[in-house]
Amino acid sequence: MEATEGTPRLYHTASSYYSAVARLALVEGGVAFTSVPVDIHRRKAQLEPGYVRLNPGMTVPTLVLGDRVLTESRDIACHAFGARGDDAATRRSLDDHYAFPVEELTFGWLLRWNPLARRAVPRTLAATEARLRALAEEHPDLREAYLARAEVFAGRCRTFDPGAAVALFEARRRAALALLDALEGALADGRQVLVPPAYGPADVVWTVFLARMGFVRMGDEITRRPALGRWFASMRARPSFAAADVWDRIKVVGLLKQIL
Repeated sequence: MEATEGTPRLYHTASSYYSAVARLALVEGGVAFTSVPVDIHRRKAQLEPGYVRLNPGMTVPTLVLGDRVLTESRDIACHAFGARGDDAATRRSLDDHYAFPVEELTFGWLLRWNPLARRAVPRTLAATEARLRALAEEHPDLREAYLARAEVFAGRCRTFDPGAAVALFEARRRAALALLDALEGALADGRQVLVPPAYGPADVVWTVFLARMGFVRMGDEITRRPALGRWFASMRARPSFAAADVWDRIKVVGLLKQIL
């Protein structure tokens, strides 16, 4: 659907996992939106006061619906599908998805795999924390938001210590495999969508999750599970997969250039 004046605005980032969830949900739900890319890496546009006033969490995606603002991809996905996603089975599937720390899987793998990332990521996280604390002093009206976000980055500095990267990735890899096994079991009856009778939010989030498996070079784990492989192939073949720009592989040079 084409966006027109007054349509929702989606603030998002190409490489962001949760931005992909939002884009895919809106495309599949037939919700027109205006795309507003946010450079969260080089420019760190999410830290600018104007964006903070829109989304105090300083995250992407953000969907602006007139006087309503949705800052969680789960809420955006449910909005896109309306009543189609408001059932107990869908809620359980979304709960399982959002309980998994996908950022730890992604960065655990990146830190383990790439020597440049082991130097760049901790330095970037520490610099962002320092910048947030400085912004808190520069903008008293946003002080609490900036300091809260600074604490998030302080935690990330501890979590993404390169010395712990291997153990972190292995723990998250095991948890991810357990989720793949659960999906394989659910799809073993030959269903075409995760929560019949129609495509909905559960299909959105798990499509993006399986794409992330390819991103962290765990794609073979999908094909080892026949029902899951069949389902994901059908999801990738939907026009929405390309239209929503869902990444199923890491674009190393571009991503590291942004981070650096």
